[in-house]
Amino acid sequence: MPFMMFFLLLPTLTEPYPWKIKLEIGLSNLNYQFREYVERFITECSKEGINVWIYDTLRPKDVQKALYSQEREPLELVNRLRERAGLKPIDEKGNKYKVTRLQVSAHNYGLATDFVLVAEGKPQWYGAELWLRCGCIGLSVGMEWGGLWRGLVDKPHIQMKDWRKFATFNHLERLIIE
Repeated sequence: MPFMMFFLLLPTLTEPYPWKIKLEIGLSNLNYQFREYVERFITECSKEGINVWIYDTLRPKDVQKALYSQEREPLELVNRLRERAGLKPIDEKGNKYKVTRLQVSAHNYGLATDFVLVAEGKPQWYGAELWLRCGCIGLSVGMEWGGLWRGLVDKPHIQMKDWRKFATFNHLERLIIE
C-alpha cells in the first residue's frame, strides 16, 4: 500500500501549474543514492497524513546561474540569464529576493529537491507547523533541511547531507565547471 501511495502523491504530468512550479514525473532525475532518502521522506510524510509534491530535482547549470544572479545582479542581466535558461523574466520586485545561496548547488547533481505541501490538490506554502514537521521528517531520514539554514532560510528544500562527497556526473551535459 505505501508503494501505491507514493505514486499517488506525485503529479502525473510535467507542465507548468498555476503556481508556476514545473512539476516532474517521478524522481528519475535524482541521484540514485539520494532518491532512496526522498522516497522514505515521502512515505514518512504520508504516514503522518502530509501530502507533498516533489519538484526541482536536477537543476541545469544555466538555471542555477540565473537563479543565483537574482538580487545580486542588475535586472537586465538577470533577465538575459533567465531567458538563456528558459525561465520567464522577472520585474524589479522579483529581483529584490535571493533565490539560492550557491552558484553550484546540490540540485546540479540531483542531490537536492524542493517540495511543497499539498491539500485538496493545491500547494500550501503556509503553515509553519507542517513545514517544521516535514523538516523534522527530512532530518529523521538522514537529510539536511533548508529550513534550519542561517541567512537564506529555504523551507521547501531538502538535500543529501554532505552532498559534495556524492557529487558525481552521470551525463556529460551535467558537467559544471566550478
